[in-house]
Amino acid sequence: MVLAVALAGGGLLALARHGRSGPPAGTADTLLRRMEAVLASQGLGAALDSLAARASQDSTLQREGHQLAHALGRRAVAANSGDAAVIRECRPVFASGCYHGVVEAALHAEGRIDMPGLERLCRSVEGPGGPGPAFECIHGLGHGVLGARRYDVDATLRDCDALSTPRLAASCHAGAFMEAINAAVGAPGMHGTHRHAAGHAPRAVPSLTIDPADPYTPCRDYGDPYATACWLFQGFVILRASGFDPARALQVCDGAPDGRAARCYESVGHQLTGLLQKGDRWMLEQCGKGQPALAPHCAAGATLALNAMDWSGARGGRLCAAAPTEWKQTCYRSLADALVDLAPDPVRARLCASVEPAYAGTCREAADLVGPSAS
Repeated sequence: MVLAVALAGGGLLALARHGRSGPPAGTADTLLRRMEAVLASQGLGAALDSLAARASQDSTLQREGHQLAHALGRRAVAANSGDAAVIRECRPVFASGCYHGVVEAALHAEGRIDMPGLERLCRSVEGPGGPGPAFECIHGLGHGVLGARRYDVDATLRDCDALSTPRLAASCHAGAFMEAINAAVGAPGMHGTHRHAAGHAPRAVPSLTIDPADPYTPCRDYGDPYATACWLFQGFVILRASGFDPARALQVCDGAPDGRAARCYESVGHQLTGLLQKGDRWMLEQCGKGQPALAPHCAAGATLALNAMDWSGARGGRLCAAAPTEWKQTCYRSLADALVDLAPDPVRARLCASVEPAYAGTCREAADLVGPSAS
């Protein structure tokens, strides 16, 4: 079985072709061995803490960290005799890579796809900290089930549809498309993906194909409800084909079929933010290279990547505050809506209380908050 997951981090091989790179593979492998030693002696939580401490001193590990956290989650299940209960030791550092690794290992150990059981596993990590761990775990299901289905995308989407709510199904759809598109381009590099460790079964032939002459494949082949999830990653295909030139990529999005231009802009913003991890000013400048009516959606996509790295919404809030006035409504709406799946009511309420007063109502509406501000 194979699985590539996460909403932030990764992109290292693609970036290396365009003048950026993360730690050399040998360095990452050495660090993983060190973290595995901590895992064996002190447990999964301590290994994640150690990795986070190292990343705080080395910015390149912020991009590599998801891959390493994913591997630690997978190895923790193996060390626990296949018992996925170790998922309770995961935490949302490195875009929840640990949750995704545990889910992959659980599917591998179980040897069958039991969606109700897997949903129960994911929901078991919900707590007072909010729905984020369960939501990220469900996202990981999309990746893992696709591997178990030998990259049959349509079958995987139907499995996702068996989850109990539309938002959970959408998270699973997104995981499936992220993995499928990454496989279809033939190399790791999408924002949110990682290299697969040795020892996993060979990857089946991807069921998605990307036509180099059609920048809107594969997502133009899908209608709702699946298209929304697919188009969040179409931006990576477009960026890759355009040499990671934001202006060129957004120009391609302008011609997206079936009214998908705005979602395409979101995808470009999402991918650029997660892959390059540059500052807010740079990101907003890139979004401004697109059509004025669509540029706010690029900034909205950037908040999706920032939320994956910061479940308080503070990082995304700073980007929206710095955005041009005519972008702010769209930016804050996207920021708050995505937090519904990640943060509890008090956290979302604090975010909305902190935004510019003119947009507080938009924030609260999108954040699914009613009545007086929570504390």
